[in-house]
Amino acid sequence: MARRVLHVGPSETRGGMGASIRRMCSDPPDGWSADAIPTHADGGIWTILNAWRIGRRRLSRLIRDDPPDLIHIHTATRFSWVRKQACIHITQKVGIPTIVHLHSGDFDQFTESWLGWPRRSIRKELKRTSVYPVVLTQQWKEWIESLGIDGAYVMSNPYRNDILHTPPEKRDRFRLLMVGRGNNSKGHRIAIDAVNQLNKFGIKAHLDILGPSHKEIPTTGNGISVHGWVERRRLEEISAKAGLLLVPSTHEGMPLVVLDALASGLPCLVSTTSAEFIGKGGRVVDSLESSAWADAIQSIIEADDEWKRMCQEAPLAVQGLDSESNRIQWGELYDSIMQSDSRLGN
Repeated sequence: MARRVLHVGPSETRGGMGASIRRMCSDPPDGWSADAIPTHADGGIWTILNAWRIGRRRLSRLIRDDPPDLIHIHTATRFSWVRKQACIHITQKVGIPTIVHLHSGDFDQFTESWLGWPRRSIRKELKRTSVYPVVLTQQWKEWIESLGIDGAYVMSNPYRNDILHTPPEKRDRFRLLMVGRGNNSKGHRIAIDAVNQLNKFGIKAHLDILGPSHKEIPTTGNGISVHGWVERRRLEEISAKAGLLLVPSTHEGMPLVVLDALASGLPCLVSTTSAEFIGKGGRVVDSLESSAWADAIQSIIEADDEWKRMCQEAPLAVQGLDSESNRIQWGELYDSIMQSDSRLGN
């Protein structure tokens, strides 16, 4: 009989964390079945609060009536952590082994805010006996160890298993792409200003922005198209034409959009927050000034041979990060946690 893992997090919302949960539920490890309880919803504050109220109630009821073998909590920072802290309390009342999966790329900043409460809270919750922290990279493992939390597991995000590779001959290197939510941290204004500067100097670059609405980004410029959220097929059509993905973020965890782009042969121009993921399949800009991004974009799109080399190198940067390998790794971790937890007598 298969063991059951319950995912707790934004399983029905847009964005990388929601996509990760849906993938893990649709294709769980061998010997496991998976389900999810959503704790967040796209929309205004009342929609979010209602989703959290319903999710917390469902979690409490399920643990009481039909407890799973393992709970996998997915969390970002700020109010996402506040909600997930409450979920940890619920699961630990009955001692169910619980993975706490840190997805965000700004936990270090978060722990220094709110008068230090996040640091104290994270240390307390992640050091509980039946709580097993998971981070995205070795860098975040070292950071969490600096808080005095040992034993964290590193599990990288995978790229989508149905990614189609597009050769450089079918791409337009003057066509730029951004994909993601309209959060200020994603750096849309940096990219927009950079493209406007290029066009001002006669370099006819075009930027497609997928995710934010016109309301979220009201002022753009010539050569910039804001598409909002689009269906997967439309996303793939636009991505297949693009010549460069822009990621001028102030912080990132392990962005799925970068992994998917590299796997498809699309080079990436990223801020330092994503530097460790791109290998030779892109370039890093160590500034968040739009002028620096304009210069970097220009240097790439005007060097055809270098751009083609990055297209060829991009898939090599994500070798071993395919979805099937990731599924197997999660299965090994789940089984290891169950064995460890039983040895502890929990």
